[in-house]
Order: sequence, then structure tokens, then C-alpha cells
Amino acid sequence: MAYGSLYDPSGNFVAVSTVNPPTLGQKVVFTTPGPLLGTAPFPPGLGPYTDIEVLTAGVYEISMDLTARLINASNLTFNTEVQFRLFINDTTPVLESTFESFNRITGGPGGNPSQVEIRNTIGRTIQLRLAANDRLSIRVISASLNVMYRYPSLVVTKIAN
Repeated sequence: MAYGSLYDPSGNFVAVSTVNPPTLGQKVVFTTPGPLLGTAPFPPGLGPYTDIEVLTAGVYEISMDLTARLINASNLTFNTEVQFRLFINDTTPVLESTFESFNRITGGPGGNPSQVEIRNTIGRTIQLRLAANDRLSIRVISASLNVMYRYPSLVVTKIAN
């Protein structure tokens, strides 16, 4: 048996950077570890944390979610989007783990600026075989301007050897 979780229950919004290339995007940050058995938050210490490490090999169910905030403050048609993806050991993207928020907002009538804010709680659950000491993190892989997130969570549960 092994399980672990990381959260940020503070409700504070974290701005998403638009670092390129996207595979080097910022990691989602967590402030609070949940119950842990056979897993460990990373980096070690009092946090904040960016990764969770599984200490034994096996098949894990991995759930990740957060609330995304997308803002358009323009008088033009504008797409606002953000994509997140799970990474193993900072180098291996897990393609099937991608989750995203997207909206298309048009400007105000007569070219007047309008501001529309969309918030979505988005996430994904996958099953994945991991090796002992694999570290999992969620990274931003694509983002437009004016994107933030809050209430992130990452939960891992070993379901088979």
C-alpha cells in the first residue's frame, strides 16, 4: 500500500508564466502535504512543494486538478487558454495526462473594451506504472496571457504491484 497527496488550500491565485519552450514551463506549486505512506513531498522540508515521490514501484492512480482563471481585457476577439501536464522526473511528459481550460471571448459592442473572466475547475485521473523513486510534478505546457490558478491538488494511490 502507498498513497500521498499535495494541496494548496489557501485560495491564493498563482500567475502562470508563458515561459518557452513549454516543456520547460513552470511547475504547479503546493503548500500542504496530505496523508503520506510510501510517498514523500519534494523538495524535502516545510514546503512549498512541487513534486511527490513514490518510494516503491507499481501501478498508481494519479489524480490532479485545480481551478483555472482566464481573463480577457480586450476589445478584440481573443482566445485564452492554459494546458497542464504531468511529468515524471522533470523530463518525461505523460501525454495522456494533459488537462486544459480554453475559452473564446469577443470584445465589447462597438469596439468598446470588455472584460470577461472564466473560472474552471479542471483535472484528470490516469493510471500509470512507475518505478521506485519516480517524482511526479504538474507543469504548465501552454498558456496565454492573464492566466492564473488556485486550489491545486495532486493525489497518488498505488493500486497494483
